[in-house]
Amino acid sequence: MMTRTSRTSSILALAVVLVSGCGRDSAAPSDEAGSNGGSGGASSTGAGGAAGSSSGALAGSGGALAGSGGAGAVSAASTSGASGGSGGSPSEPRPTVTAAPGTELVTVDASVVHQSFEGWGTSLCWWADHVGGWQEAKRNAVVEAVVDPVNGLGYNVFRYNIGGGENPSHEHMKEHREMPGFQSADGTFTWENDARQRAILLRIAERGADLIFEAFSNSPPYWMTNSGCASGSSNGKDNLKADHYDDFAHYLTEVVRHYKDKYGITFRTLEPLNEPFADWWKSNGSQEGCHFDRASQEKIIQEVAKQLTSKGLGETVVSASDENSMDDAVRNIGAFGAGTLAAFQQINVHSYAGSQRTQLRQLATRLGKRLWQSESGPLGQSISDDTDAALFMAERIIKDLRELKPEAWVDWQSGDPSRSWASFTLNDSQQAYAPLKRFYMHAGFSRYIRPGARFVDVDSADMVAAISADGSSLSLVVRNGDRNASRGYTFDLTRLPTVGPAAEVHRTSRTEDLEQLPDMAIEGYRLVVTVPAFSVTTFVIPMP
Repeated sequence: MMTRTSRTSSILALAVVLVSGCGRDSAAPSDEAGSNGGSGGASSTGAGGAAGSSSGALAGSGGALAGSGGAGAVSAASTSGASGGSGGSPSEPRPTVTAAPGTELVTVDASVVHQSFEGWGTSLCWWADHVGGWQEAKRNAVVEAVVDPVNGLGYNVFRYNIGGGENPSHEHMKEHREMPGFQSADGTFTWENDARQRAILLRIAERGADLIFEAFSNSPPYWMTNSGCASGSSNGKDNLKADHYDDFAHYLTEVVRHYKDKYGITFRTLEPLNEPFADWWKSNGSQEGCHFDRASQEKIIQEVAKQLTSKGLGETVVSASDENSMDDAVRNIGAFGAGTLAAFQQINVHSYAGSQRTQLRQLATRLGKRLWQSESGPLGQSISDDTDAALFMAERIIKDLRELKPEAWVDWQSGDPSRSWASFTLNDSQQAYAPLKRFYMHAGFSRYIRPGARFVDVDSADMVAAISADGSSLSLVVRNGDRNASRGYTFDLTRLPTVGPAAEVHRTSRTEDLEQLPDMAIEGYRLVVTVPAFSVTTFVIPMP
């Protein structure tokens, strides 16, 4: 069920997603098995700049929400009025909340504010190359499922892949993974290339809201490489020729300029790297890829930044480095020289591998860089079915949001031949899509935690909480990863400015697809809930 009851927009709602129980270790093995591909930086058609990791403030219990910037309030709020339940004067004494029998007491504290949120997103390769070949009406339906904030995922962050283009003399990449390039070895550009991915990009630009676009590269064009192959070198080491750094930077920045001049698409960021420190990018592989040692990363980052400036493309800045491992990102970026640090404005990282989420957050804050989780998926995981995939990824999202605290969270593939990597299936014979459990799980976050929201403290590792941009709602998303047992929670809401009399509830489980359930009463700033086994539940709490 992809529709939901519309709610009064004037009411402040709190949406909480709860995730609990026996989740897997979020670290992924350091290989590119499965469906993983490179991800890149996103740019925008006019979205704002970097959001601080703790920007803005919310008054403490009994106080008032400070006006928060950004776009989009929580889209579903309780219709309950301000006079019911726990409403009343913000200065009145708050009750002492105790746990109901058999439940865990969890406190939501709006006075502790974490990252401001820019939004949710996906890379376009390879699914856009796939769907972009369908009839216009059919491919537009898929775009609607991705961008519509009411019936779809409501994504607003999109990463466009600047393909390297492979040597036409040999074929070895999987279907839709060989992304067309634009420049030939003689230096000429053929802008008609990459029509399928471009069709999806332009439709998103027409239909989406609060859009942020990033351009990213997985590999230089094959003729710039040592191996003559866009999937990597013979030994997994640096593959960009030493005398082609300026040529590669020219290629990337010319694509950025073309899309701005021809289509009015301004990429906010340009990412020249993808999992650059990994050693699995080898010739004759199944997808584009290129290794860059740390010194080589610094060289290309600086060269791209220099050419963006020299070409008057100041609205686009560099992002780096999209490492597969968060630990590699901490080590490499932490060792970059001052010139390199000045050349890029956004840190991108994939949350497949590594454990140093908090360390990377601290590094980004110290350096004054925006931080994105720019690619993730169930790499290296044993996934038994669609629900298992959804619950695994819900755990990953919550862990990333709580520890890494990114300003945006970007999925790798919305559509993929591997069901565990996808939010929807793609049927070429019928040119149709069908939502999977991951679609409903992701929507449980992305429909209710909208751009401009601010994450606030909730003292349970199985959930996240965010206040809407206009201060009218809080969204709680709770995951119960226990396959057999339900879990009970008593939410202490006394540290919110106000709360309404009831919370709106949406749930995804083996038998539910983001089903809207009856509202749950809030009494004395106390919300008592039972979360079924193996489920993801979103609570929208009004704050009138």
